[in-house]
Amino acid sequence: MSRKFVDYYPLTSRLLEEIRRKTLSLFKKFGYLLIEPSTFEDYEKLKSLNGQNSIKFMDSDGTIISLRNEFTPKVAEIGAKNGGEAYPIKYCYFGRAFQFLQQEAGDLREFYQAGVENFHTSDSYYIDLEILILAIESLLQLGVDNFTIDIGEVNFFKGIAADYGIDDASAEILCKLVDKKDYIGIENFLIKKGISEKVIDVFRNLTRLYGKKDKIDDAYKFAKNEISKSAIERLKEIFDKLSKLGYEKYISIDFGMVKHLNYYTGIIFSGYLPKLGYPVLNGGRYDNLCETFGKRLYAIGFALGVDRILNWMMKKDEAKSNLYKAALFYKEGFFEVAIEKLLRFEKEVYFYSNPTDIQQAITVSKKLKIGEFYYIDEEGIKRYDVED
Repeated sequence: MSRKFVDYYPLTSRLLEEIRRKTLSLFKKFGYLLIEPSTFEDYEKLKSLNGQNSIKFMDSDGTIISLRNEFTPKVAEIGAKNGGEAYPIKYCYFGRAFQFLQQEAGDLREFYQAGVENFHTSDSYYIDLEILILAIESLLQLGVDNFTIDIGEVNFFKGIAADYGIDDASAEILCKLVDKKDYIGIENFLIKKGISEKVIDVFRNLTRLYGKKDKIDDAYKFAKNEISKSAIERLKEIFDKLSKLGYEKYISIDFGMVKHLNYYTGIIFSGYLPKLGYPVLNGGRYDNLCETFGKRLYAIGFALGVDRILNWMMKKDEAKSNLYKAALFYKEGFFEVAIEKLLRFEKEVYFYSNPTDIQQAITVSKKLKIGEFYYIDEEGIKRYDVED
């Protein structure tokens, strides 16, 4: 989609409803409670977190408010302030977010997100596993069967950057170049920093550490301290457990996936569909965020790009099927009976408000591409199949 704004017509609205129903059903099965954060944010509070791409305006009392541009910060605030005795706290959501600028292909100004956030008082890679399984199963539930979840670990990169004395500000710039697989950019940036060719080659090689389990073994060649080694061990445990559960074909390891060092604190992951150059889901561990709201909690979650998945669904042949599964018609004089029957129907039907005969019912059904209809007359209600 290249449009900034989208109107949802009957077909896309039906698919959107299907995505909502299936994702929330899955999330709730894992114990995630649905929350509905406000569409509005206090901009002064938001700008230090992720306010640079928010749509903001002046309220009637002179304060600056903004539309939420993602769910995670608000959900983290709710998790930090609403914590009880039992952990983990598990929330899910489905709603619209808004952004001022389109940052990559597939972006919209107004878009839907569905996701989960998990908050705990202790670190556990089993929670990482749970979130990754939910991410995989979310796509499977939506009929996507050909996708890849790329999994990385930011601490692997942090350890290597620390080994070579790269300061935090430079590491943040460098990580984005590595994440983009920008070989020339990596080289030019490090040359200006006076870094040796041998070290430059190390960071160039990080971009090639992408694949299956063999890449985990290759990564040990670059790990010189416990930070990097622990990150590899964690990824290895996660990969092995997911493989035993039958998910190996959906996952790949990417040690060159880094994103933002000052936000993510552990595993990170993105989901991709074939021939689509941007992710349909993103997630990771962000253990420092809740502390900004007054409570130290370990946290991990992911968000589905609902509109991106919806766009994929619209290209499938089955998405173009008829909007109605059945129809209800009636003969002159049987309107009241038809209404009574309609209200008792368990499935949705197209109700033809005007009285008609069988032949016209067939004609209307064919135009609407409805395969079956019900007709009410003095003999009661009968079901008919419509031939193409």
